[in-house]
Amino acid sequence: MGVLDGFTVVMDATAAAVRDWAEEEFGHAELGDRRRVDRVVRLASRIAMAPAGTVTAVVSTSAEREGAFRLLSNPRVSAAALADATHRAAVRRAKEYPWVYVAVDGSSLSLTDRVGGREVGCIGAWKDRAWGLLVVSALAVSPDGTPLGICGQQWWARTQRSTRKDSRYPMQGELRYSLELFEQVHARFAEEAPEVVPWYQFDRGFDAWAILQLAHRLNARITVRATFNRQCREHRRAPREWLFDAAQRAPLLGSYELEIPAKGAEPARIGRIEVRACRVTLELRVARKRREYVPMNLVYAKEVRDKQPLQWLLLTTAPVESFADALAVIDGYTARWRIEEFHRAWKRGVCNVEDTQLRSRQAIIKWATLHAAVAARAIRLAYLARERPDESASVEFTQWEIDAVIALLRPKGAKRGEVPSLGQMVRWIADLGGYVGKSSGGPPGPTVIARGLSKVEVAALALRNFAKM
Repeated sequence: MGVLDGFTVVMDATAAAVRDWAEEEFGHAELGDRRRVDRVVRLASRIAMAPAGTVTAVVSTSAEREGAFRLLSNPRVSAAALADATHRAAVRRAKEYPWVYVAVDGSSLSLTDRVGGREVGCIGAWKDRAWGLLVVSALAVSPDGTPLGICGQQWWARTQRSTRKDSRYPMQGELRYSLELFEQVHARFAEEAPEVVPWYQFDRGFDAWAILQLAHRLNARITVRATFNRQCREHRRAPREWLFDAAQRAPLLGSYELEIPAKGAEPARIGRIEVRACRVTLELRVARKRREYVPMNLVYAKEVRDKQPLQWLLLTTAPVESFADALAVIDGYTARWRIEEFHRAWKRGVCNVEDTQLRSRQAIIKWATLHAAVAARAIRLAYLARERPDESASVEFTQWEIDAVIALLRPKGAKRGEVPSLGQMVRWIADLGGYVGKSSGGPPGPTVIARGLSKVEVAALALRNFAKM
């Protein structure tokens, strides 16, 4: 059983259950020797049982630590092979759905290099010289919003300042890593789950002609939040219109109400969102004297409000013929936030992957890849508990864990041996962690769940050991 920051959930207390998960994630890695695969599975299991940013915090004995360091430094255990194994496992989980969202976002791992010698590069502004690695990730999400796993990642280190030429020629700049990720994930779905349609969700940082061009070449379903006011016209000699003007004049399809949380000095409110949509042909400036024209559907959602209205302008290749179609595009874009939740679980709290003291770039990426699988599993289990609270707790918890919670909390009317609902089980765990109910302002959060889990882990182990005496 383990605890992860962000979306903390119980991960099966028995080593066998965690081993089954690790085998599913990494058991098919192509490492040239089954013994190497078994070592990777064991290390992934240990991280899942007690995730932490450093090797010494994950494994307890000196022999295990030495074995973990040797595994991470072994050139025959490639980071690419580990990543491919866990990414394909995520795609295979998508097979039960006709389509899934694929949320794409970039991030960085901040890795302090005070003494020098670490194989990292600059992150953030070049003048600030913060050190670490950059990464763009793709998270598969089911239609009901449940994360299925990381299905792609691309890593790089920025060793020199970006230039204007990089932005004009994306394959020479950092955008190429996003394009490579896009192609790899699309190919992975075609190989592992050809019947599933991946629907890619890109934030405004990916509003680039190369992304739109590649989407049409791959015949991929994408949604991109627009940031540039591009020209819209059928061909070079046709009358032109600006994208933002086209959005304002698009036909009104309908409206809906949305709960908008408080932000800064702005109190929470109920906003009425008007939805407009139309067909546009974007002019892409792929070179100084070369233009390409790609058709896209535009969905424009704007709050009816004079002061700082909430608004999204989304470009999509998905069909938009009705108000329901437009809402589906908006709902799909909200799934992109799942990857931000993954980043929090991966980089902060108990997972703390940025705490690693590993020095070589490949070792760091291997370690981070193992933790990425654990973090993705954590948020997946958390959403299962939230979205399917009426399911039996036995779906995600062992009887030892259930009995441990009942023994510690002694809830009224509950007895050891009984099986509560998944939602009730999570609430009890939160109560053990200090959840105070309505005064906290919402459902149990990750912090109180984490505190409760630490108590359940010890109690479940004690019950199992006592039963063997």
